Amino acid sequence: MNQSFFRDPGRSGIFHLPTLSRQAVEAAAAGLDIREADLRQSQDKQGVLNELGHAFRFPDWYGANLDALYDCLTDPDWYPPGGQVLLISGLARLQGADPDSFSALLEVFSAASEARREAGAPLWVLIDAASPDLPALS
Repeated sequence: MNQSFFRDPGRSGIFHLPTLSRQAVEAAAAGLDIREADLRQSQDKQGVLNELGHAFRFPDWYGANLDALYDCLTDPDWYPPGGQVLLISGLARLQGADPDSFSALLEVFSAASEARREAGAPLWVLIDAASPDLPALS
């Protein structure tokens, strides 16, 4: 993987990131704002949303729901102008326990990434849980 992937806003979106590729991504995305969330201890959707708010240092007004997640991810006061990479691990637990909530979360990430791409501040969301709906980032 090379840096050109993360320099092309048209390639931004949500991807499955195999654990073994993580170091390559961190090197390729050097210079972008990289934030990480480890959700392995989160038991359910509410726990996931709470932990995302904490890990990503969302503003105080974050309400720990899907609408607030989208609002924070697309708020120009929160994100840096040059682009951002979110590395999220541990979503397999939510995926297995509550597939509907997992799908809804992916929809929010996808919509936020699209909105950010259109605003010229791309967002890449990389998760370690494989899903048929997610392209793998190799």
